[in-house]
Amino acid sequence: MSFFKKFFSKEKEQELEQGLEKTKSSLFQKISKAVAGKAKVDVEVLDELESALISSDVGLDTTIKIIERIEARVARDKYLNVAELNSILKEEISGLLTENNTVDLEDFVLP
Repeated sequence: MSFFKKFFSKEKEQELEQGLEKTKSSLFQKISKAVAGKAKVDVEVLDELESALISSDVGLDTTIKIIERIEARVARDKYLNVAELNSILKEEISGLLTENNTVDLEDFVLP
């Protein structure tokens, strides 16, 4: 069951899902562009990632939390390549959402 069915008509739900898909595509295109040609996650990559998140309207506070989490993983694991960055980014965003939104978790399914 879709999360949005509780709040929107079928048409509004489709509009919202299409808009979210555009946002997701735009965000990951910006991230891909930021890490293109890089061999490892370093300060430059994190700066580019931060810019991509902010320009995608993730929000400053949320962006800072995400970047701090990724920086901690990079420091802990000593070396992370950019191929792992999308996976790490998804894990950290999911973790952040889980920590901050525990209401109705039984109805929420991660994609």
